[in-house]
Amino acid sequence: MRTPEFLIDITNPEEEIVKKAASILLSGGVVIYPSDTVYGMLCRADDRVSLERLATIKGYDKPRSFILIVGGLEMAGRLTSGIDPEVMEILKIRWPGKLTVVLPAGDECPKWVRGEDNTVALRHPADSLSGKLLNRCGVPFVSTSANHAGENTQLSIEAIPESIIAGVDMVLDGGYLPPSSPSTIIKLIRHG
Repeated sequence: MRTPEFLIDITNPEEEIVKKAASILLSGGVVIYPSDTVYGMLCRADDRVSLERLATIKGYDKPRSFILIVGGLEMAGRLTSGIDPEVMEILKIRWPGKLTVVLPAGDECPKWVRGEDNTVALRHPADSLSGKLLNRCGVPFVSTSANHAGENTQLSIEAIPESIIAGVDMVLDGGYLPPSSPSTIIKLIRHG
């Protein structure tokens, strides 16, 4: 059976489609979606089985950390051991947007999404679809590009390998995405 595919307006996502995608994500599913950079895959960050499934689809053969997308500073704060006031000022200026910050993980951050140095990578995307899904679900998501490990990222559903599409529960097709710069990643760990 073919994976259900829905056309979606990325500037004004239809509520009914957002609701279906949110239901799939909350039940542990994996969804392909048009992110603010490339086509990506989403799953709940707090569901280890869902994350392991996403890693298998992607073709990772060993555990690794992933970028989590969050719905804002409050959700980010729950996943960290505290956000330094100077870092908070940076985030207030640059979020939502294409900035990923690596911060010390807090007690509420699932161990399976942490880096080896007990950090977590967080991003608050600016696109409407990610925002609506995050708000509806109320949980952080793991987000990774919809391609096999080591292969090129894609700007259209047609370019995504069929083996990736066959592995997910839903595909959201926002058309051809304009070329975009990737997210900037900065590690913000205070020493001494």
